[in-house]
Amino acid sequence: MVSEIEIHHQIDSYLKDENMELYDLNIVNFPNISKIEVFIYSVEDVNIGTTTRLNKQLNRLVEDLGFEKGSFDMIVSSPGIERKLKTKRHFELSVNERVKIKLIEPILEQHQHSVTKHYLIEGYINSVGNNHITLSKIFPPILLDNSKIEISNVKNAKIEFKQFKEKVKG
Repeated sequence: MVSEIEIHHQIDSYLKDENMELYDLNIVNFPNISKIEVFIYSVEDVNIGTTTRLNKQLNRLVEDLGFEKGSFDMIVSSPGIERKLKTKRHFELSVNERVKIKLIEPILEQHQHSVTKHYLIEGYINSVGNNHITLSKIFPPILLDNSKIEISNVKNAKIEFKQFKEKVKG
């Protein structure tokens, strides 16, 4: 029986041959797999034709690894507009995007007689370094050391797509 790592490697390798990236992979109930969710990234549009084709091809690939046909659901999708950012590569793909970030350790803002702790911040990703991201247009407007946030201090992050939400409300 192959491992989850081998499934990940095979899918990743296949997508690279298709000039795409494996953005995220969720294998449910390994080794008795009930569902495999494959999220793909491409510089070109990912449309229904692409996901349908990849669904069939990746289904066959997993079956060739020894998993019974029809014993699991294969779901192939783009990561979406408000995609989660889990890895350094995810942040790199999101430069110039508006993000909402929850921190593990707060950013402390000093006032005359008190300290405010900020666990949730929003801003635009300017750049990604080895261990940090640099933000601009930060909300709430707090003073950060060079506007840098250590990636290791990020509890979770996602793209914040406010334009769509504003249109829906209005």
